[in-house]
Amino acid sequence: MPYEKDVQERKTWWCPKWYWPFAVCSGIRTQHKWCYNFAWVKETRYGFIGHLEGCENGRLFTWTRAVVGLGSSTYAGGEMCFDSSRGSDEGRCDPSRTGLQASGLSASDPFASDIDYDVLSLRSTVSETGTFDFSGENERLCQKGLWPWRRTLHEQVIIASVATRFVQIQWYIGGTQISGNSGNILLGSLCRWPFPLPNGRSENRSARVRYEVVTEANKSTLKLYNDPADGSYSLSIAMSAVENGNEYASSYTSASFQGETCDFAAEQVQELAKCIGRFRDRRNEKAKFRRPTPGEPVIVFSEEIWKFVREENRDIVNSLMEIISSTFRDDPESFKQAIDQLEQQIGLAGISRFISVGSSESGHAGKIGGQANGLGRQQPVAVVLIAVGIGLLGLVIGRLTAGSRNRL
Repeated sequence: MPYEKDVQERKTWWCPKWYWPFAVCSGIRTQHKWCYNFAWVKETRYGFIGHLEGCENGRLFTWTRAVVGLGSSTYAGGEMCFDSSRGSDEGRCDPSRTGLQASGLSASDPFASDIDYDVLSLRSTVSETGTFDFSGENERLCQKGLWPWRRTLHEQVIIASVATRFVQIQWYIGGTQISGNSGNILLGSLCRWPFPLPNGRSENRSARVRYEVVTEANKSTLKLYNDPADGSYSLSIAMSAVENGNEYASSYTSASFQGETCDFAAEQVQELAKCIGRFRDRRNEKAKFRRPTPGEPVIVFSEEIWKFVREENRDIVNSLMEIISSTFRDDPESFKQAIDQLEQQIGLAGISRFISVGSSESGHAGKIGGQANGLGRQQPVAVVLIAVGIGLLGLVIGRLTAGSRNRL
């Protein structure tokens, strides 16, 4: 609350002398003031008038003063004294740093930021080791011969948080509202395990997730813990910001757990990346001599895919996406191998959800990452698989026809 006190201030005034009519005098004078301890002050300047807002003990005070300039600034307040009272308060305000850094929003309005999250590793355990022979029918793109492997189980935590002001946060996991500050929830998920090699396995199952909710003055945090036995899977996280039964904000994102990985020797992984890069370069060189036709289909990747790519795998994934884009029309075998390898690198089943097919109206091939040039209609990746199937059928018919001619 404001308080009154006597304040000594240096004052200046006009004091004309017989020898100099424009003389100015100064001195210390005691003034009776109304003082406030503001947590922060926001000033908006409109040429010659400034509108100020100050937050004291969660209550908002406003006033004006003469200024020169335009713009807005917010700064820490402290004690400020005035010749008269600022009057009654204008309502509530947030005295914390959330209010101070309101970024142009009214510091007296309900507020919740978008969800920010991170995935952290709590513990990784090597449960099994061995060697696999990528030969014959087990051969994969740029993986041949004997490869030593490690089966690693990962205990992870997803930490999602939002900055808040004057609202309660309700969290949702996989579309299910959670209650209480802690508990367990079962999520219907498409889970994937990298074993057995070479392609691993996937299944729909109920994954068990343990959760904790931490509520602070201006922040709500959701922590999710996985069970490595559930393998790797993605899940959705959502929140709604509510005050007095009214929803003021909502936010949604998706994240993933990698509960089990197949880890190869570092030098073999490096050679894999180089091999895939060389394959990509050969395909791109070949594409330079091909004239695309307007309206032909192009592969489009959703930007969502990058949420699930580990930093150390980004280069390989980017190369595989280029290979997929350049091979789906005329090299179905390489296309299939690149799709399989991409699923291995990302560690999630159902990779087709990140791929669609568009038409290039300008006749230029699509760019990686969903930034295709002149894209028109987009179709699910099922269209790609149908096209690949037709291509394989054409190859079979061509070989049969050639065989018949030879016999004749």
